[in-house]
Amino acid sequence: MDFVIELVENALMKREFQWNDLKVFLALYRARSIRQAALTLNVSHSTILRRIEALEADLDARLFDRTPDGFVLTSVGEHVLEHAERVETEMLTMSRQVFGQNSALAGAVRLTMPPPLAQHLLMPHLAEFQALYPLIELQIISSYDYSNLSRRDADIAIRFSAAPDDHLVGRRLPDFADAVYATPEYIAAHAFTGPDATARWLGWQGDGRHPAWRRNTPFPNCEAHLQVGDVLAQQAAARAGLGMAILPCWLADRDPHLTRVPPAAVLQTRPGWVLTHPDLRTTERVRTTVRFIVDALQTHQDLISGAGAKVE
Repeated sequence: MDFVIELVENALMKREFQWNDLKVFLALYRARSIRQAALTLNVSHSTILRRIEALEADLDARLFDRTPDGFVLTSVGEHVLEHAERVETEMLTMSRQVFGQNSALAGAVRLTMPPPLAQHLLMPHLAEFQALYPLIELQIISSYDYSNLSRRDADIAIRFSAAPDDHLVGRRLPDFADAVYATPEYIAAHAFTGPDATARWLGWQGDGRHPAWRRNTPFPNCEAHLQVGDVLAQQAAARAGLGMAILPCWLADRDPHLTRVPPAAVLQTRPGWVLTHPDLRTTERVRTTVRFIVDALQTHQDLISGAGAKVE
C-alpha cells in the first residue's frame, strides 16, 4: 500500500493544484451518483466526468468503481479522500474567516429554513429586509434538509431542536407549538374518543395504521391513513376533509378552513433557533440578518406559541 500512497502524493504535488477537482471528487464520493453530484455543485454531468477523468489521468489510477449501489472508492480513491477532506477543511476555514472579517452591509447571505416557514410566515418580512438593505443579496434555501454550516452550504439556518449543535452559535426563538386540526364539518361528523372512534389521523410516510405517536395525543384510538409526506400536504389534506393532522399553530390557526379539534390545547412545542457558524458572527451583514429574523419572528410570538386558539 505504501507505493500507492507515494504515487498519490507525488501526483498531487506535481500537478497544478485544482481545488475544483477535489470538490467534484468529494461531491461524487458523498452523492455516489454523477446526477446527484452535478445537482449538488450546480454543474453539468459532463463537468463531473471531465474533472474526475482529469484526476484519474494525473494519478494514473482509477478512483471509483461503478457498482449497483453507485460510485464506490477504490483503494487509491480512499487515500485521495483523506487528502481532499484535509484540504476542504483548510479551504472552508479560510473562507469563513475571510468572510467573517467583512464589515460591509453588502454581499450575499445564504439563509436556509423549512419551506412552510419561508412561504407562509417569513417572506413578507424578507421583502421588508430587502427594502431596508438593498445591497445584501439574500439567497433563500427553502428545504427540509439540514445545510452544513461548517461547509458553508448556508450562512444562517432556522432550525427546531432542543439544543443546537455545540459548534454553532445562535439566538433562541419562541417555542413553536403544534395542535390537532380538522375542518369543522369533519369534527361534527366523527367520533374522536372511545373504542368506536371514527375519526382518522393523517399519517406520515412509513407510519402504517397504528403509529406509536398516537399514544401521546388525546386521540390514541384513532387509526392513521392516507400517508402524507410534508406539512403543507398534510394541511391541504386536512382542508379537504380527509382527516385530522398535527400542524404548526402559526400555520393552521390562520387557515379559515381549519379549526383545532377539541379540547384544542397545544399538543407539543419545539424550540426554535437562528444559527450560524462562529467564524461568521462578526460579519456585519450576517449579524444584521440574524437580528432582523429574530425580531420579525418575535412579532408573531402569540401565533407561534399557539396562544390564539381556534376552536369549533
